Amino acid sequence: MNTRTYAVIGWPLGHSLSPIIQQAAFDAAKLDATYVAIPTPPGNEHRRFDEVRKGELSGLNVTIPHKRAAFHAMDSLTKAARSLGAVNTVIYDNGKLRGDNTDMKGFLDSLRNFGRFDPAGANVTVLGAGGSACAVAHALAASKPKSILVANRTLRRAQELASSVTKSRGMKIDASTLNADQLEAQLSKSTLLVNTTSVGMVGGPEPDKSPVNPSWLHKHLLVFDIVYRPTTTPLLHAAKARGAKTLGGLEMLVLQGAASFKQWTGENPSLDVMFDAGKKALSSNQPTGAL
Repeated sequence: MNTRTYAVIGWPLGHSLSPIIQQAAFDAAKLDATYVAIPTPPGNEHRRFDEVRKGELSGLNVTIPHKRAAFHAMDSLTKAARSLGAVNTVIYDNGKLRGDNTDMKGFLDSLRNFGRFDPAGANVTVLGAGGSACAVAHALAASKPKSILVANRTLRRAQELASSVTKSRGMKIDASTLNADQLEAQLSKSTLLVNTTSVGMVGGPEPDKSPVNPSWLHKHLLVFDIVYRPTTTPLLHAAKARGAKTLGGLEMLVLQGAASFKQWTGENPSLDVMFDAGKKALSSNQPTGAL
């Protein structure tokens, strides 16, 4: 029996933790499979999709900047992928490609299982307006919160995301900048704050900063930072100092990866094994940061 090869594609990929946690899951399940990172510059992503179609690769995780291209290259799409207009998981299906997006599931499962938080009826604040923010905002809107505010450095992008989610989910989403009085007011009544920006990430442009004024945080908040390196970001440090509950990004990474694993193999991976592998990698000097 030939060894199956799975991969994560993106550009750049020096930061990816996925090969470590996915290979650990394959090994624990005693599956004859290997998982590798394939740095793929923009314009070359269709070569990877063709390799899956031919059976040369058995499946893919897709990260920045290829999620939209993957969406358009698929033969079929899951409901989650269709709602987001983006694919992060490519499944080989008898010579055809099926695209899924496990970001929403990974986010909600980590929020509920590790954050012990149900967003139904809650006032929620989301920082950022990129692909991760899109998945988070869609997941939250589908969970029927009381209100959602999307805050971003540039107001236009926040407004575009808010409008898109409002149109898709039928719930009005508000938008603001990161330093607006509107954000301070929303945070004062929020019980959940989710950071999807790169502020505070090792290797990012602002590794030592918090994306919001720390004085706006309070003890009634759960602060969920999807950045996972460092394991405790400046935002999480500030939240703990203000008495807030906190949740880091490793949980979301593992759970969205576990959902991909299940799609490829039909088996549930060992979450304990995946978490242990991720924690060991993060405690070392291995360069990591996003998917």
